[in-house]
Amino acid sequence: MGRMVLMTGGGRGLGRVMAHALAADGHSLLLSSRSEDTLIQTAAECRALGAPRVEHALADLAEPGEAERLADLALERFGRVDILVNNAGVAINEVSKDYLVNPYRFWRSDRAIIERYLAINVVAPMMLAIRLVDQMKQRGWGRIVANTTSLDTMLRSSLYGGSKAGLEAETAIMASDLAGTGVTANVLVPGGGCGSRMTDEMGLPREAVLPPEIMGPPMAFLASDAADGINGRRIQARLWDPVLPPLEAMAAAGDVIAWTGCGIQGQQPAQVQASAPGRY
Repeated sequence: MGRMVLMTGGGRGLGRVMAHALAADGHSLLLSSRSEDTLIQTAAECRALGAPRVEHALADLAEPGEAERLADLALERFGRVDILVNNAGVAINEVSKDYLVNPYRFWRSDRAIIERYLAINVVAPMMLAIRLVDQMKQRGWGRIVANTTSLDTMLRSSLYGGSKAGLEAETAIMASDLAGTGVTANVLVPGGGCGSRMTDEMGLPREAVLPPEIMGPPMAFLASDAADGINGRRIQARLWDPVLPPLEAMAAAGDVIAWTGCGIQGQQPAQVQASAPGRY
């Protein structure tokens, strides 16, 4: 059964790869980014791969209200959204293309750039999920998939690392809040440096990084009914073996989301258990 997908950052890079995988499985898509030429091209490719319906919409998720407008537009055009892929993001290359030889230190930031990173990488994904989750819950089926970043990168790169850590934490909380509703929230990451415009601009040759195509198979799995029991997990695409049955591939590539069970946990009063932390 084909589902309806809203994917941000869907015109190129990892978004394009995931859009291709979803199209090949017969899902309909609304692809969004700030670049219309790449959206038009990727939409055409998705139609050629068998997607029954593909549309695109320009959106600058740094702008207040744009995420809400995009969610409403998707519902208006398609009547529903079954799968939200929070893929759009602003990476460190926006402020430091020579990051590898001239690391970006936190004191180089100002309020405007901090708010831009948080708006795109945290606030917009949250607002999209907030706007779309009720209609998912009403049908008893839905997916929220977030592309964050590697855990070590979160502690290496100011702006990008901190904002992606925020998205990871919020996605973990979504998973806990959604337990038992039929709607799931998971993180899907390449699992290391992956070929993209970011790595290209930083001067990393494609042969030195992971191929973006690895994102396709796990994304297709998460969009399927076979993934109904997968909630609150972090999937590293580099560990996904497409030769294995999907649930076996998931077992090999899946990990705890965010920092679940890592480090010394806080001591909480018994009443805190009402919030069901770690229920996923």
